[in-house]
Amino acid sequence: MKPEYEKILDRPERSFTAKVVNRKNRPYLSQAWHYHPEIEICYTLKSHGRRFVGNQVSDYQEKDLVMFGSNLPHGFTTDYYCSQVVIQMNYDFLGRDFVLKPEMQGIKNLFDYSKRGIDFSDQTKKRADKIIVQLLENEGMKQLLYLLELLNILAEAKDAKDICSEEYALDFNENQLGRVKIVCDHILQNFTKEVSIKEIADKLNLSEAAFYKFIKRQTQKTYTQIINEFRISHACKLLMNTEKTIAQICFESGYNNISYFNRKFKKVMQQTPIQFKNRYTS
Repeated sequence: MKPEYEKILDRPERSFTAKVVNRKNRPYLSQAWHYHPEIEICYTLKSHGRRFVGNQVSDYQEKDLVMFGSNLPHGFTTDYYCSQVVIQMNYDFLGRDFVLKPEMQGIKNLFDYSKRGIDFSDQTKKRADKIIVQLLENEGMKQLLYLLELLNILAEAKDAKDICSEEYALDFNENQLGRVKIVCDHILQNFTKEVSIKEIADKLNLSEAAFYKFIKRQTQKTYTQIINEFRISHACKLLMNTEKTIAQICFESGYNNISYFNRKFKKVMQQTPIQFKNRYTS
């Protein structure tokens, strides 16, 4: 089964995401099998089932602690209630040269190693558990410091084991990311204006109708939803970093109707642009 690309919404007020994901169950691999450019740390608080990573399948239990590198396919299936801590970040989440600093060599090695998937044993879990709790309970700089401490613990782990073969990870990164990445790159370059569906469909050698079906099948979102996520993410950055009016931000983010912009912003961010601006500045 080919994994589906998951677009993780950029949150401009944070350089990474840390959250608890709860599900009643997820018994089918077709619901779970996915990949994304972000590096992910997953810590299971409650549940047990089957864990799929790359070309390997294994059981997982409570306190399962694993790390997935960029674009490594993965998924968890279970018939039971599941609660997991999910932490996601880009390779350069603190800047392009961050991992090149001498002090960061261990974390750079960890990020590179995670391309195969990493499974951590009890000794590391005990150290990581307390830090993960603190990470979830804090915000801002304190949360970032706890993330760096967690990454350092994982980088120093003597009980880390790779999950799948390096050959598999390299094969997927080079040969299977392909078409969805082309779509996202095209949107990223053009979302502030009217995006030509025909132009992007032609890049994939698809008809417009086939393109819409392809995007829905691969991302579980409509093309309009994806466009709106890119535009709202850009609007958030403008709200945070400029003194531009809502109308200016609306038009610079690719919208031509302020009421429509406000509705879409609230749907994606669960708050209005003004509420977002006030919350950030306060």
